[in-house]
Amino acid sequence: MNNGWFADKYAVDLGYNQFSGSELWHWPHTDPIPIDLSKPDPNPPRPLLSDHPELIDQYFSQVQGIDVVRIWVFERLEGIRFDASNRIVGIDNELLNNALAILDSANAHGVKVYFCLFDSWVVKHEPPQGLPASRISNYNGWHAAVKSIMKSIVENPSDFVNLVLQPFVNAIANHPAVYAIDVMNEPEGMTLNTLTVSNSAMRNYISQCCSVIRPRFKASVGCMRSGTAKGYSNLPVDFCDFHSYNDVASLISYAASSYNNKPCIIGECGYPVGRPVSSRSANEVQTAKDYVTMALNKGYSSCLLWNSYTSDANRMEVEQWSKQFASNNHQVQPAPAMTFWEWLLSLFGIA
Repeated sequence: MNNGWFADKYAVDLGYNQFSGSELWHWPHTDPIPIDLSKPDPNPPRPLLSDHPELIDQYFSQVQGIDVVRIWVFERLEGIRFDASNRIVGIDNELLNNALAILDSANAHGVKVYFCLFDSWVVKHEPPQGLPASRISNYNGWHAAVKSIMKSIVENPSDFVNLVLQPFVNAIANHPAVYAIDVMNEPEGMTLNTLTVSNSAMRNYISQCCSVIRPRFKASVGCMRSGTAKGYSNLPVDFCDFHSYNDVASLISYAASSYNNKPCIIGECGYPVGRPVSSRSANEVQTAKDYVTMALNKGYSSCLLWNSYTSDANRMEVEQWSKQFASNNHQVQPAPAMTFWEWLLSLFGIA
C-alpha cells in the first residue's frame, strides 16, 4: 500500500520545509508576498505530524494486516536544511523524530515501511489551480529554485548524501520496521518528461545513494516504466521496482534475466487517477484487486497499490481486501539477503 504523505499534506507532513511554497497563498491575495520564495523560508510551516502525532497510530491501526506501506520523505525538499545561498547544510530534526515515530508505530502494528526519498515530478512547471494571476511570477521564482536544487542534488549528490541521507540512515539504523529505501520516485520525471538531468547523472545519483543505504537496508528506485527498471537493474539496487496504471490491470510476466536476476516489485499501481470520477468510482476497486493478484501470479515479489480513491467506501473495501489477501499466505516477499560476496562488492559500489 502507498501512503505517500499524511492527510494530503504533501511536503509538509514529516519535517520543516524551507521551500514549501505556502506563502504563495498569503492572504489577502491582493497583498504582496512577504518573502522571496526563491530563497529558504526563514519561518517554514510546522510539520503536520509534529502537531498531530496521533495521525500516525490512527493510520497504522487502519492498515494493520497489510505488509508494507510506502511513505515519501524528502518530497519537494521537505526536511532538508539550507543556508541563505540554497546550499544544503543538514537534515531537520523534526523529520527524524517523525520518521522514527512512524517506524515505531508501524512495528507495533506489524507493518514494514518502504521509504521513498524524492519525487522527481516537482521539477515540472505546473502552477496550482486557483493561484491568482498576479502571483504567477512568484510561483515561477519558487519553482525555478526547487528545480535548480533538485538538479544539483542529482548531478552533485555528495552534499545530500553526506549531510542528509547518511544522518537519516544512521537515525533509523537497525529499526526492524524498515522494508527498504526507494531513492527516487519515477526518475523519468527528471530524465524524460521535464528534461532536467542526464540519465548518466541519475544513474550516478542512484549509485551514490545506494552506497550509503546498503548494506544496512535494501535499496531500490521506483521507476515509472518497466524498461527503466530493467536499465537500472545493473546498478547496486537490491531489487527492481516499476509502476503501472491502466483501466484494466495489465502486466507482462516477470523474467529474472530482464532484471539482472534481481527480484522486482510493482511499487505503485491502480486505476488512472486522471479518468472521470464516475469511471474511477465504478472500476478502481476491481482494478486494484486484479493488479495485486496478477502481479504475484506473474512472478513479482510484491504489489503496492496507490492510495487515491473516489470515496472512503472504495478505499476501505480495497484495504480490507488487501488485508485478507495478505493473510492468505500472500505476504510480500522481500529481496533475498545479500551474500557475503555481494556485501563485500557493495562496499566498493560494484554490487
